[in-house]
Amino acid sequence: MVAVTDMMNGTIHIFNHHSKFSKGEWIKIGKVDSPRGIGVDSTGRILVADYTQGKVHSFALDHAFRIQNTHSVSNLCGPRYVCLTRDGGFIVSEECGDVKLFNSNHKLVGSLGCRYGHQFGNPAGVCADVEGNIIVADEQHRAVHLFPKSGSPICLVSKGLRKPAGVACSNSGLLLVADSGDNCVNVFKYRVRPPYSSDNPWVASDSPKPSPRKGSTILH
Repeated sequence: MVAVTDMMNGTIHIFNHHSKFSKGEWIKIGKVDSPRGIGVDSTGRILVADYTQGKVHSFALDHAFRIQNTHSVSNLCGPRYVCLTRDGGFIVSEECGDVKLFNSNHKLVGSLGCRYGHQFGNPAGVCADVEGNIIVADEQHRAVHLFPKSGSPICLVSKGLRKPAGVACSNSGLLLVADSGDNCVNVFKYRVRPPYSSDNPWVASDSPKPSPRKGSTILH
């Protein structure tokens, strides 16, 4: 399933690949004031960040794409991006604020700023890798940081970005950063194995900094 938010029209679109003649079609569902980030939780429920309302909506879809069992998390300050964590919870970035952490029951458990003593400028894209590390793109600081399960934050990318927005990571250790200021997607390799370092399990001891992946650095 592919789900896309339309902030201008306050709608959510789901691509139905089982539609007539197997051509697929977009189905418009729900009505949200200003949907921005979208994700899915561990049970398959869709998560939508509602920017102006300061909420994250969670809901399920039945076989006819009807919304069921809606639940909302409130008191957020300009929620932008939302992503599932490895423990079944989710994370939400707030514009010019912090990155909030929620458990699988949608209860607030803290923030990255408080937990790591980190000052964000304008946190945008967020993701979690297979090892449980959280990665955040900061538009204002033009950087991407990794927040490990233990230890201090690590700056993965600090140069060459104009306005990093979306961020994602692959199981093989690739980091993808969508740069809206440069209209491109940068691909880095941030975790290399072997060798293995117990102090920094996310990266090989001979590769202290992420480097662009040769041959596919930028995808226009």
